[in-house]
Amino acid sequence: MTTVFFHSDLDNPQAWKVTLQEVMPDLDFIAGPQCDRPEAVDVALVWTPPPQGLRSFPNLRAVLSLGAGVDQLQLADLDARIPVARLIDETLTQRMVEYCLTTVLFFHRHLHLHAIHQANRQWTFIPPVSASARNVLVLGLGELGSAVASSLVKLGFSVTGWSRSSKKILGINCQHGNEALALALNACDVVINLLPLTAQTAGLINRNFFAQLRPHACLVQAGRGGHLVEADLLTALDHGQLAGAFIDVFSVEPLPMSHPFWSHPLLRLTPHVASISDPNQSSKTVIENIHRAMRGEVLKHAIDRTVGY
Repeated sequence: MTTVFFHSDLDNPQAWKVTLQEVMPDLDFIAGPQCDRPEAVDVALVWTPPPQGLRSFPNLRAVLSLGAGVDQLQLADLDARIPVARLIDETLTQRMVEYCLTTVLFFHRHLHLHAIHQANRQWTFIPPVSASARNVLVLGLGELGSAVASSLVKLGFSVTGWSRSSKKILGINCQHGNEALALALNACDVVINLLPLTAQTAGLINRNFFAQLRPHACLVQAGRGGHLVEADLLTALDHGQLAGAFIDVFSVEPLPMSHPFWSHPLLRLTPHVASISDPNQSSKTVIENIHRAMRGEVLKHAIDRTVGY
């Protein structure tokens, strides 16, 4: 028998239990946050670690993230010998593509400006421009970023992609390195952040970042809350360095009721819903990785602990 411990404040444990046990009827499924049999757990399927941490499971064979990222798992507190895998599947990717296309089109068709005009009872005509006249910069060209960038190209946008290492993707102007990032920021109309959160990317979206953008540029923040210096975003908006932003991830979630983001007229907020796993689809990858973990094989979409993703 295989025992899986499940913990998430975003995902439905019952839906995951039913889906997994349909394929693995002998699976012992323990839903957190508490676990009274930690020694029995073989695999942790989690969005975030439980209150007692992942080290509390002495016989753990693998940690499977319920998201495409793993920074929320606090890997520094996990035995380096235990393999960790991201969750990558078509559903997660498609939902992120939908979110990013929606937000880019929102800015492209000046809906952020029309919302202000409506609030002020102003009838202001702004002629639309062609998608080809818009330069969208996608930060991060992994599974999600490359799919988003390619989808934008199909809609006719001019797309630049930036990543830590060199990439080649058909139809996308791929760049890497700090100097290239500065040039790309200066030339873009919309910038989408889909980078992994690492020591190198934490706090990347800060006052220096905003200073390199043109005043009409807009931000889509769908990576991780730790990428954004929130006070610097508010300053950039208030001083005309940025025309608007869609924010899906925050340094503290849920966003505190007193946070100034709630009432800022140039911000649109969503509660970390850009891309959520679906047990009916994502379970295929999870089940395969459970079997791999029990056989001592390399996990699918296993991360490199030296780089953090």
